[in-house]
Amino acid sequence: MAHLLRLDSRPAVFQRIFLTRGRKRNMNQNSYHYPPQQNGIYYHPQQPQQPQQYLLQQQIKRDKAHEMTEILTAGLALGAALIATLVLQVIGVSFLQLSGKYELFEKSFLFQHSANIIIVDVIGLIIPFAVMSLLLKNRYTTPVIPREKVKFGVTVSWVGVGLAICMGANFLTNFVIQVFKQFGYELTQFETLKPNSVFECILMIFSTAIVPAICEEFAMRCTALGALRKHGKAFAVVAVSIVFGLLHGNVIQFVFAFIIGLILGYVTIVTDSVIPAMFIHGLNNGLSVFQDILAYAINSKNTQDLIVSIVMIAYIAAGVGGLIYLLVTKQFLPKKEVKQPKPYKIHFLRKLVLLIPGLILPFAILIYLTSKTIVPIS
Repeated sequence: MAHLLRLDSRPAVFQRIFLTRGRKRNMNQNSYHYPPQQNGIYYHPQQPQQPQQYLLQQQIKRDKAHEMTEILTAGLALGAALIATLVLQVIGVSFLQLSGKYELFEKSFLFQHSANIIIVDVIGLIIPFAVMSLLLKNRYTTPVIPREKVKFGVTVSWVGVGLAICMGANFLTNFVIQVFKQFGYELTQFETLKPNSVFECILMIFSTAIVPAICEEFAMRCTALGALRKHGKAFAVVAVSIVFGLLHGNVIQFVFAFIIGLILGYVTIVTDSVIPAMFIHGLNNGLSVFQDILAYAINSKNTQDLIVSIVMIAYIAAGVGGLIYLLVTKQFLPKKEVKQPKPYKIHFLRKLVLLIPGLILPFAILIYLTSKTIVPIS
């Protein structure tokens, strides 16, 4: 703890010389307005000062309030980025309608998937979250794009674990869909055109699996996670998973994306690299693309379902094997960081509450968009 100085900033040795000279001039005149000698001893009273403990407590309160303000402003920035994403996509669709190209968008596979890459992924995601990262650049304690070298075996194992969790999230999402059906409603979502040629199959892999994995992981596990990481790793992972769910615009995708976001964020924290998360994201999206490619290549629906089931089982098996490897090699848990603990604590739930003001409008938009996708079962 730093020593607290009194208001008199002159070194003590100069004070002694100063007082000695004063006594030599005239000890009785007391020309420097100090109290007279008492019992032959020159009395120099201690100047009043605030207790050190009180000043420390005040500084701790200020530091805590400052961090809470940072979390609040980070939530506002994330909410603004989400809204900007939606606004840019609406502008893109409006441009297609005003230019008379929307009908082409609905009918042309090439135009639809190319427009999705440009409007949704590049303009809608990269730009808002890149701007957010620039505005919050002083918040980052790690590189915006985490890219530590990860051993091949560790990467493969984490990808396997991530894909297995994706399969579990799929089952849970299907359960949510069935719950809505029990109440007489069906949740729908936008369906893209299916491929009808080898070229379209390749384009679909690129537009649905590869590009979204790169762009969404940049937005979520790079810019958003990095901005919140200094406030606690667990908090950052959960908070960004909520944002990731809101990004997808309806209840079906929110549930699925939130669960997937937890593992993607955890993997990024443990490995200090976004590469494994990108592979998990891309291969998960790739499974749905694979189903569409099978529908193009194989006429038998039973054969298609059998092949997809085999792939899903392979994903789960890869997850079990990867988990065993990570546990045996002690690579499953994050590395312990030696750092000075903070003299105050902000509870996990309180941090999440501080994000609410920034995420109220995105949640309202989620509810509105979901209401537009719920249709009664006829």
